[in-house]
Amino acid sequence: MVRHHLFAAAVLVAAAAASPPHYRAGDKRDDISVPGAIATPNTQANPPPESPSDPGTPTTPVVSPDVPPSVPTTSAQAITSSTSVIIPTTTTAPFANVCDSFDTTSTDGVQNLLDTTGAIDWLDIMLGTFPNGESRWLDNMWTFAFPKQGNSPLSGCGNIGGACPIDVMCQDYNIPMAYWVFKSVLSLNSKMNTIRQMLNWDGWLAGLSIDQIAEDFSEVAPSNDFASWISAAFSMAGGFGTAVDWAKPLRGMIGMAAAGFSMLALSGQSGLNVDVTSVENTLKNFVGSAGDNVGHILANATGQGDPSLLPIYTYTTLQHPTARFFADNTILLDENVDNSTFVNTYQNFGKWVEKKLVDAAIKSAYYILLEDVNRGEDICNQIVGAYWLPVLDKSRCFMLMRPGSSNGCSGGDPNTCHANSWVVPDQTLPSTFDYLTKMNETYGFNLQDYYTSLIDCALNGNGQIDMSTGVAETVRCFYNVPVLQGFWRSYDMQAVSNLVFNGYLSNQLY
Repeated sequence: MVRHHLFAAAVLVAAAAASPPHYRAGDKRDDISVPGAIATPNTQANPPPESPSDPGTPTTPVVSPDVPPSVPTTSAQAITSSTSVIIPTTTTAPFANVCDSFDTTSTDGVQNLLDTTGAIDWLDIMLGTFPNGESRWLDNMWTFAFPKQGNSPLSGCGNIGGACPIDVMCQDYNIPMAYWVFKSVLSLNSKMNTIRQMLNWDGWLAGLSIDQIAEDFSEVAPSNDFASWISAAFSMAGGFGTAVDWAKPLRGMIGMAAAGFSMLALSGQSGLNVDVTSVENTLKNFVGSAGDNVGHILANATGQGDPSLLPIYTYTTLQHPTARFFADNTILLDENVDNSTFVNTYQNFGKWVEKKLVDAAIKSAYYILLEDVNRGEDICNQIVGAYWLPVLDKSRCFMLMRPGSSNGCSGGDPNTCHANSWVVPDQTLPSTFDYLTKMNETYGFNLQDYYTSLIDCALNGNGQIDMSTGVAETVRCFYNVPVLQGFWRSYDMQAVSNLVFNGYLSNQLY
């Protein structure tokens, strides 16, 4: 692989004894399997995309793309560290214009920047020379780059809302790689502040029909379970799973936010602020907590936390987690570009949340998806809201059923409902299928896709959300209304039919 880096051949030779050969700073492998929005620390790739428009102004300045031109082209200098790694401190032609010749409006442009300057490879080597390694590395890097300017003023760069007075005047740097490392930190700081600000903005809740859902179907009881599906909803809103490869992670500001949500989902019972009296407050609390988690990522990336917990988005052989994190080619992506996608994600996020609230509401009201084993395809296609769908090696008739009043249902188990209480959709009686109309027209459900998702969860899932796969652009078990197999039977010539269940849909029923 030809590498166009600032590193001279002598640098690579000297470093070879201490570290294996590297891929390019931004080498990516899309076949890396990532089971969720956040990658396993230090081994897997995780994506970040973008952030919202303007519910507030970022608390840290956005780096201007207009940086002053060239860097001094004095003769090469070098220092020798305790690990005998030669560290270049200046550049010569043809890289004298390393400050103003790169396009950061696309990830390809940023990748070219990383490959040409070798800034992240240089960062990886430098991290191995600092006495404390990655701990307080940013302060140590500042002292190295500006040895005569006293203590580092950059401690606030790792804090949400903290001052991050990084010098963006390229001509002030004798080490061009240091310029791009510091600029990466400033860009990350600004984006993380924007993400957290947006996740603490609760305006998106105004678009949710929480009270109407309760009126149309049932009340929803807030619980810790909200954390897992809120995380999945954000990832799906960002486009996760819409491609063929479900394991392909989100990237950019969306990915950073998704990582915050994943940390929320993985927190278990700890740190979850559930308001049992209010769905709205619980949603606000959980999304705000995801915003706080973004702050942890910023601290971990700047030497003020645990770098082993950083989400890694790019496959490289760089040795230090901090360098692998900054090798992602969306960190230096222009914030206006990155942010625009995040805005769209946030808007779609509310739609997924609302659909999940409907799913939770009808489940609490004892709705079920019925696999009717006795109805053929012709009759199935004549029933409102029924679909003839494949299940394992055959096809069956599926329809969403609800129990009527005085149904006797209890304990969250639809088997307890009176057999004669189930309402059969009747084409001539709209009141018997009004719930299907509302789901389709009011809440935007594609009923066939919804049924397919429920069937997939029943046959292939364990009731827990699985971000590694799914169907119909929905992660597995995001929806989890129960699916039961059964048939209709009349007793003693009664006009009312009784619904008899064979059991919950599972592979054992076939």
